[in-house]
Amino acid sequence: MDDRLELAAIEHYRREGYLVVRGLLAPAHVAACIDGLMALAADPALAPGSVPGEAPFLTLEPAADAAVEPAARADLVRKFGNFTDTAPALRRAAMSARLHAILDQLMGAGRVLIQEMALVKPPRIGAEKRWHQDAAYFRADDPGLVFGVWIALDPVDAGNGCMEVVPRSHRDGAVPHVPHADINLCTIQPALVRRAARVPIALAPGDALVFHSLLHHYTAANTSDRRRRALQFHYAQAGVRWTSLAEHRALYHDGAGAYAGCTVALGTPLDDTHSYLPRRQRPVVPID
Repeated sequence: MDDRLELAAIEHYRREGYLVVRGLLAPAHVAACIDGLMALAADPALAPGSVPGEAPFLTLEPAADAAVEPAARADLVRKFGNFTDTAPALRRAAMSARLHAILDQLMGAGRVLIQEMALVKPPRIGAEKRWHQDAAYFRADDPGLVFGVWIALDPVDAGNGCMEVVPRSHRDGAVPHVPHADINLCTIQPALVRRAARVPIALAPGDALVFHSLLHHYTAANTSDRRRRALQFHYAQAGVRWTSLAEHRALYHDGAGAYAGCTVALGTPLDDTHSYLPRRQRPVVPID
């Protein structure tokens, strides 16, 4: 397969802040990824938790019963993480040779995997993910060197919680967020989101969305009867420097100068020790 991008595709990413790649993963690979997630959901060794470390983890939807047996929680999980060392199909997705041939053309050569997640918005109870910029969660000196890749495993559209983006919002730079005691609920100050300009990104299984870490994006609650499973990987290009919280505050602060990023939970001491940094930085080794 020819993975050379048209110049228009590269221009679109740089101008709009995102690019859709159709058919990135073949159907058999999509099916293997789903099997891998279902195995993780049923694994009794993975107790639900909200603080990712080095080991694989999962979290349940707020509406789920935390006491549910592992065998019954496939449609209750909200997020999986840290799985590339134990789930071969998911590692192949993160290290896809086709994906990285495309990313080399968009970003230049040389990157590491800094975050690996599966965002599983279950039928009827999948909660929204509020408007945010991913750069608010990463203390990177240059947000242009950090980006996400969101890969659909099910058909996704506005009805079951597809990604919604505000094109060109990455050009606004870092914008203040409203911190929350749960950093997953940290969100852009509402007045700064141009909701009228948002675009829903419908994807078929195996399609991918590549997006800039400053792009404003959101996913609605899944109130449908359909599953909405997706993989999300974050990468940092060679040359990025992880900064102190003070340096991140210089990017993310409100009008009064208070920290307005998402690396520290509201109510937690504002210091580097309590501020999130990627713990798992994996060299990219492309896999066919």
